Amino acid sequence: MATMNLKVPAILALLTTAAVASTAAATTYNSCFMRYLMASKTCASCRMGSITLSNLDLTEANFSGSDMIEANFERTTLIGADLSQSYLVGANLRRAKLSEANLSGAYLEGADLRGADLRGADLSSASLYGADLRGADLRDANLVGADLRFTRTWGARMQGAITQ
Repeated sequence: MATMNLKVPAILALLTTAAVASTAAATTYNSCFMRYLMASKTCASCRMGSITLSNLDLTEANFSGSDMIEANFERTTLIGADLSQSYLVGANLRRAKLSEANLSGAYLEGADLRGADLRGADLSSASLYGADLRGADLRDANLVGADLRFTRTWGARMQGAITQ
């Protein structure tokens, strides 16, 4: 019985050390990944769910086909970025600059796009089902074939937007 009691603290110490090492490794990976992402602005078909990329300049970045479910892009500059076929379900794109961005075929269900600048953006065939577009600027945006059911558009600017 005494031998078993001595082993339990040793096992707990080992598990704690492993957990700390695992967390440190994840932090190192994330910081390396972030440096790569900021330098290349390219991560097509990446899995970046729940990532925080707020207040960054990602002009002309390529995230086509990427999984960015519930990602945070609040106040991020994505002018001319390629987000086509990306999964941005539940993403925070509040006050993001997305003018001239390619969001064709993107999945933006439930996304928060309040106050976003989407002037001239290509949202053709995008799913905006239940998205919040209040106060967004969609002037001259391409919305042909976009699913706009249950979107909140109060105060959105849509002059010149192509819907058919």
